[in-house]
Parts: sequence; structure tokens; C-alpha cells
Amino acid sequence: MKRVGWTEAEIQILTKVTNEYRNKNRLINWEAVSKRLPKRTASQCKSYYANVLKKTLDIEIRQNHKWNRIEIFALWTFGIVYNRDYELIQNKFMKKFTVKQIASQFSQIARKQLEIYSHFQKALTDSKFLCTLTENEFKMEWYIVQIGWRRMKMIDVQFFKKSNEEVPYTQYPVDIAELPAIKAFFQDIHPNSLMEVYKPEEVRRGYDIEPFYFPKYQNNF
Repeated sequence: MKRVGWTEAEIQILTKVTNEYRNKNRLINWEAVSKRLPKRTASQCKSYYANVLKKTLDIEIRQNHKWNRIEIFALWTFGIVYNRDYELIQNKFMKKFTVKQIASQFSQIARKQLEIYSHFQKALTDSKFLCTLTENEFKMEWYIVQIGWRRMKMIDVQFFKKSNEEVPYTQYPVDIAELPAIKAFFQDIHPNSLMEVYKPEEVRRGYDIEPFYFPKYQNNF
């Protein structure tokens, strides 16, 4: 039987139908797909999709992907733990992204972190700003700048496969616009933990301190 190349119309139909399955995270029913393409068998549809179309779609999805907060959190952590070894990070944890995407996104996060750090440093030397803070708010501001999260249990199913690996961590990448939410989050910190990390460096040195406890939010990460 002579092979006939795929027409643009057929490719569009195949793309639309397979995307319907992908968007719902469902296995593709190739028999059902072939019914939308009368001149193609289920085997032909599956073969063209696997060998040609899926690769193109995956590239488009990666290029247009908007990073969510869990992905940003994961990348920032991996970048610190594995010393910005982007190829290792891509191969071990983030295969759906290219090495170039991972490197570019990490650089963006790092620049954002520097902006946030500079913002807080300036704010904490502004007497007018400090006068508006309660004692607890001041501790929270200081905490964000100086401490960060020392370790974190990785339990997100998508990226960490339910492993409970403990990794060192510095600071969760946040946007300045989200500071009110962060303050609200910090209000659930165990008071003793907050006071512990607020001690001067000389007191804290040599201690393996868990910065805080957050049972209400633990399963979010």
C-alpha cells in the first residue's frame, strides 16, 4: 500500500483531537481518533503522533509554558542544591523543560531575589517605615531578609515522586506584591521557632535549627 503524506487539514484535526486527551490527562484512544480521520487507521494516527506531531507539540508547550509557583520553588531549590548544574536538574527532575529554559528561568528568579533582598535592606534602614511596624512585623521583615528556610521536605508528587528527601534551602522566591500573604503565612509560625531564628548569629551558630513549623501548609509543598 502506497504511503500518502499527511495533509495540513489532517494534521490540524489530529492536533485538535490529541490535545483534547492531553488537556484532560487521559490516554489517547486511537480507534476513536481514527474515526475523525477516515483515510487514516488507528495505527497510522498513533505512529504519526508519536514520531512527528508529539515532538512538535512538546516543543510548543515548553516554549509557551508559564512557570507556576511550585515549579519556581522546585527550580530555585534544585539550583542551590546542585550548584546550578542545569543539565543534571533537567535530566533528573525537570525533563519537560529544556536546559536553556531552566537556566533562563533560574537567572530570572535570582534577579528577582536580589531585587527583593535590596528592597528589604532599604526598608529596614528607613526609620519612617520601621515606626509603622509592630514588634512581630519587624521580626517577620528581618526574618525574610536574614534567615530563609534551612531545610525542606520535598513531598510534591509531580516533582519529587513522594520522596521525603531533606535538602538545604535558602529563601523562597516571592514577589513583593505577595508580602501581605507571606506575613499572614508567617503568623502561623510556632513562636519559639521564630524567636530561635531571630537570635543573633553568635547565638545561633553551631545549631541545626528548624526555622519554623507550618502544619497547616505542609502538604502544599
